[in-house]
Amino acid sequence: MTAKDPIKVYDARWEINDFSNQEIERFIEAVFIYGRQLGVDTVTIARDGRLGGGSVMQIAVETALKAGFTIFLSTDPISTPQSYYLSFRASKKHPKTMGLTITASHNPADYIGLKVVVPGVEAIGLGCGPYGGFTRIRQLYHCGETLASGKGAELYLVNLTEEYMRFSMQAAGVEKDSLADLVVVLDALNGSGGPEMYQALQRSGAAVTPLRIIPDGTFPTGSPNPTSIGKMDSAVALAGNINADLVIGTDGDGDRLVFGDARGIMNAGFISIPILKRILAGEHLSGEHLPGAQRVIYDPKVNPLALSEWTRLNIAPLLFGNGHSQIKEHMRRTGALAAVEESGHYYHRLSDGGLTICAENSLFTVLLLLQAIKEKPGLMQELRVLQERVFATGEINYQMADDETRDLALESLLELFRKEQAVLISETEEGIDLMGTVFTRGIDLNTGEPGSRWYSGYLRASTNEKSVIRAYLSSGDVALGEQMEQRIRDILDSYNGRVID
Repeated sequence: MTAKDPIKVYDARWEINDFSNQEIERFIEAVFIYGRQLGVDTVTIARDGRLGGGSVMQIAVETALKAGFTIFLSTDPISTPQSYYLSFRASKKHPKTMGLTITASHNPADYIGLKVVVPGVEAIGLGCGPYGGFTRIRQLYHCGETLASGKGAELYLVNLTEEYMRFSMQAAGVEKDSLADLVVVLDALNGSGGPEMYQALQRSGAAVTPLRIIPDGTFPTGSPNPTSIGKMDSAVALAGNINADLVIGTDGDGDRLVFGDARGIMNAGFISIPILKRILAGEHLSGEHLPGAQRVIYDPKVNPLALSEWTRLNIAPLLFGNGHSQIKEHMRRTGALAAVEESGHYYHRLSDGGLTICAENSLFTVLLLLQAIKEKPGLMQELRVLQERVFATGEINYQMADDETRDLALESLLELFRKEQAVLISETEEGIDLMGTVFTRGIDLNTGEPGSRWYSGYLRASTNEKSVIRAYLSSGDVALGEQMEQRIRDILDSYNGRVID
């Protein structure tokens, strides 16, 4: 067995040619051995539209059949949130269900990967989940333990798109045609979440103009990342032409969302305000509604001024690092009502049939926002006024020649902010690693109260792409923000970094 494996911080991710079919089969065997240790007897398997997904799915199905599992298989490309719903639904009858989602999210076309949930629809990551989640799978992958054959395997082909739409609309309190008169531009970037979102929006009554709606694993217009600078320009321009109420962009597997209008894309911290407000109202809250301030987790890139608006809603913002599985585990551990990442991930606490999960549901998120816009037509303008108080770069992504160069470049960036006398934070108050460094000057992150010429941002090495640095910066002063962005780019350019989506 080779020393390498495809495991990253919160899922498995690899370039298609990095691993042979034999190595992929071995990896999936390790996943199922881990499942057996958890008492798993049922497996759900789903995929997005990536070119490498079919062969990985074939290996997964054959391995699960050999092991004797009951299998619920969704062969058509679907979104990752729908795949979580598949596991959610299967778990009602089969509590010991493990879910496999074959996807590489927003990564370039030559990537593929695997997201895993265990009984309770609990997402696992590295050091996250029962027995350490992917840490345990890594041990099993390298130790050579084989997957024992089993008897009584059953395979069921399923398509839950219709049921997933009904569930999401009901959870959001949206009925058929209740969003009539709203005009929406939906840019799916050729990802697998486009068709199901288009159908749900149409059923809700919205007039939808689609862009890049056909799933295409070649991603002909580049990496399917709607947060990349310029990626949503065509959708924004179209919104101006048709006077759209909302622009929606989603990524390759439909779990990353951006929102905007004819004036541009909004920051997640600000656009989440009406979404959180509707949840807090209690109309669509699943689970127990507790008195007092509700905890909502935010990642280090969420704008401090947005956090100050959250507190006006009686929200207690809770800082946590990036990592989808880790965030969802932290939601369970802290009782947080929701979580927001500036990268466009929105996490919810959802319940049905006595089972409560913490997961993304993009349809639920979108419908909550559209409902808020329907009830308050001037809402986007109000949010725009808030956002215009802030300069924000969007994600700055550079790929270096190798990991050593990446680390040197990161250290140079940190040295820049040390010289600026910025506050550097690499862990939460509870001592949890932020998987990167928050830098801030002139503003209190706890209160969002700004001083003069403030800025705040986040630096990290990508956990699922080779030698990539991700940076983000916001400021209350446009000139200062542009100056600091250029200084960041100058340093990355000096290491011969290549700008990527």
